[in-house]
Amino acid sequence: MSGGRATGTTEWLEFVRQEYPLAEVTFVRDLGGNFNLNLQVFTDQGALVVRISPQWVEADRLAAVQAVRQYLRDRGWPIPRTLRSRSGRTLAQLDGRVVEVEQYVEPSGTSMTTWPAISAGIQWLARLHEDLRAAPTSTAAAHPPMANHIEADAEFSSTIADIRSWSLSAEEATYVDAAEQLAASLAHESPDCDLPRQLVHGDFWATNVYLSGDQLTLLLDLDFLGERPRVDDLALTLFFINDHLGRSDTSSIRIAKLRNLVNDYDAALKTPLSPTERAAIPYAVVRTPLTFLRDLAYLGPSSGPELTTLRGPQYEWALRLLSNPEWRTAFS
Repeated sequence: MSGGRATGTTEWLEFVRQEYPLAEVTFVRDLGGNFNLNLQVFTDQGALVVRISPQWVEADRLAAVQAVRQYLRDRGWPIPRTLRSRSGRTLAQLDGRVVEVEQYVEPSGTSMTTWPAISAGIQWLARLHEDLRAAPTSTAAAHPPMANHIEADAEFSSTIADIRSWSLSAEEATYVDAAEQLAASLAHESPDCDLPRQLVHGDFWATNVYLSGDQLTLLLDLDFLGERPRVDDLALTLFFINDHLGRSDTSSIRIAKLRNLVNDYDAALKTPLSPTERAAIPYAVVRTPLTFLRDLAYLGPSSGPELTTLRGPQYEWALRLLSNPEWRTAFS
């Protein structure tokens, strides 16, 4: 993929002034983001966010995501409102990039990084999955151009070969070996099952989810929205939770804590997890870090520090957990 995160320039603000019915647009700050350029601005209509997508996000994809966001807003989900341009559209285009403007909402409460917020948030994930079962879908909605997700039958040989073509240090090569071994182990050991698929959030974690007590106050970033097994989306959240709590702990106590979260998620569903879905969760969790192989290859040799400090240790952790019989039946 080419055409990653845009560069913040006055050209974008002038474009917004022309395309949107705003009397003034004053830059406040860059809100960050790995792929989108998110600019907080002050206008006569209050604080807004100007979001400029990477060039590999097409207009039909953004429109599909916006339709799902509107569907959820109509059902009471706390998702910021999208503004319409002078022509009445919910997006605009400049230099091969799609642009949207939405209401800026100051987060209230706590992000999903404390244990009380995690415990409450996992139940909101279940409710979100229930609502998304009937959300408007399309090819553009179902298939994101980039996501924190890989299919259970994904093939990694070419991606690993690309990374091996770098001038790897001995430490980096060891971590790539671990990733390759993890991929091979999962290919042979993951249960062969056909799981139900639906639209899911794609990044339900951390600063995308804010809660006050047990109430959800803000839900952000459906950019990785896509159609996949709901347990894969749950597994992504569990992976991030486990990493946040401390990856090195693979004890029975930690496994029990994650099992309790899955049970809380299940209790909030209208359609409970099937035994097959529960059996798939341990493998989906340890498969998650393989997702980032693609990102490392995309970034090239400059991602070496990320491989050694974060991703590599995750591959070794996943291999250790996969070899633990208690883990393989943790959620059954």
